[in-house]
Amino acid sequence: MPEHKSCLEPCHPAGQATVAFVRIAFFCPPLASHVAVMIAIANELAHRGHACFLVHHPQLAPLTAGTALAMLPLPADGCPWTPADMARHARLRPLPFGVRAIVRDMAAMTESLCQAGPALLRTARIDAVVSDQMEAAGSLVAEHLGLPCVTVASAVPINREPLVPLPVLPFPYQETDEALHRNVVTTRIADWMTAAHDRTIARLAEQLGCAPKQRLHDCLSPLADIVQLPRALDFPRRQASRMHFVGPLRTTQAAAAAPLPPVDPTRPLVFVSLGTLQGHRHGLLRRIALACQHLGVQSLVAHCGGLTPAQAARVPATWVVDRVDQRAAMRRADAVVAHAGLNTALDALAEGVPLLCLPLAFDQPGVAQRVQRAGAGLVLPGSASVTRIGAALRRVLHEPALREGARRLQPEIAAAGGARAAADIVEQVVHAGLEPAVPRIDSPAAEAPSDARAAVSR
Repeated sequence: MPEHKSCLEPCHPAGQATVAFVRIAFFCPPLASHVAVMIAIANELAHRGHACFLVHHPQLAPLTAGTALAMLPLPADGCPWTPADMARHARLRPLPFGVRAIVRDMAAMTESLCQAGPALLRTARIDAVVSDQMEAAGSLVAEHLGLPCVTVASAVPINREPLVPLPVLPFPYQETDEALHRNVVTTRIADWMTAAHDRTIARLAEQLGCAPKQRLHDCLSPLADIVQLPRALDFPRRQASRMHFVGPLRTTQAAAAAPLPPVDPTRPLVFVSLGTLQGHRHGLLRRIALACQHLGVQSLVAHCGGLTPAQAARVPATWVVDRVDQRAAMRRADAVVAHAGLNTALDALAEGVPLLCLPLAFDQPGVAQRVQRAGAGLVLPGSASVTRIGAALRRVLHEPALREGARRLQPEIAAAGGARAAADIVEQVVHAGLEPAVPRIDSPAAEAPSDARAAVSR
């Protein structure tokens, strides 16, 4: 597959600002992992002299305290939702009722941001917008005000192509007619399930005088998408000219966490994490710990505040902690068992550690399939038994090919650029006011050709 030239090229060495002082508004979902990505970009931009503001519910202020991302809060009476409500719904399994609650929350949040956003940005004299792909309001408000906008894929990018399964679906990348038909059908089902949010986007786009929008992916920036993936970890793409694969977006400030326990250097260590939204899954953590116990390896479980002390005591791992220095744990681990959240997966791969992925929700199936395709890990369903988890974990621990697959990604992750590369892209879009290098692609999967080979050769 041919390489795609980026529509942006670095205009100056990272960290050497050549762009005049600008004021930048950030939009994103009210989830800690998404806010952390925006903080990483904002910190780098602030280091170059720019002012950065998060447009959101006032209750998010604690997440941005001590960072370069100042709050530009919505009016409290304009928010019929709270970040806590949305986080609680996000912990549900992605079955129809759970998805319905999340979609309802997303629609309400987009509505609030689009109603209050234009006045807030005018008052704050905002010059540009950086918006998470999962929040349509950023690009809608930017288009309404005539401001340049960059979108950021904090999770697996939602940019659509006929042969690329949606991130929420547990399908591999395959260049076959059957896979293309599967993608068309499942995309239609997914669009039906998110229709309430899409209707809100279409109505708000009309109200704000924007070009017609039908779905969330229609709100991606026509100028640049910043993607928190190394290119080698994503599926092959034919329409990636505006996608910039900058790798992990992290702050240099270390998060407060417990140090590593006294690990026995003569025995393998398995690090286990289901992330902040899924760390409450006591039954799965018990099954993973039992599988480690049966294999005779050390296990360190970080539940990220998801378990009560009584529940934690019933997880038969070598150590069970609330939080730990995750990167330090990855450096010491021989394998990682995780929910395939993108941040956790990238942290493991940055240290060359193979993964056993047990995806549970959101884009985790898409992350897991990418890890497996890269030869850096294996995938099981979250309902897997102790026996199946143990058999797969034995392979992850002992098959050299899986560790080699993880290590192959290390150089690209290290060289991808991270927050500095992201800030370069934001600065260049603001400075140059670039037009798209190629026409805007409207690519609903339902309009894909019937022959997958034709799609690949286009």
